[in-house]
Amino acid sequence: MTSQTKRFIEFLDIIGIQVECKKCGISLLVSGDALTSLIDPHNSTLSICPTCANPWTVPNLYPQRGFDTEVKDFIRKLGKMRELEEQLGCKLRFEIKNEVCGEK
Repeated sequence: MTSQTKRFIEFLDIIGIQVECKKCGISLLVSGDALTSLIDPHNSTLSICPTCANPWTVPNLYPQRGFDTEVKDFIRKLGKMRELEEQLGCKLRFEIKNEVCGEK
């Protein structure tokens, strides 16, 4: 007999976002009203790491072609989908990978 477990996440399950620097490993957890403030075009929280200044959403090499707008649009759309889901005739869920014993 084979057993398989699948894990799913709904929009309402997403209450925050963790950002982890690929260079120094520091992590930033943003939730609640602070999460909403991230989508402000003038908020530069996600631009660079506050600890080591590693570029996050605005790369040093191409500042005019950064990814800040796309990341903020994604966060904005997550919030909108949470609102819209109540009006849908179905629930949308995303399958998430099952990490085994610390493996990624």
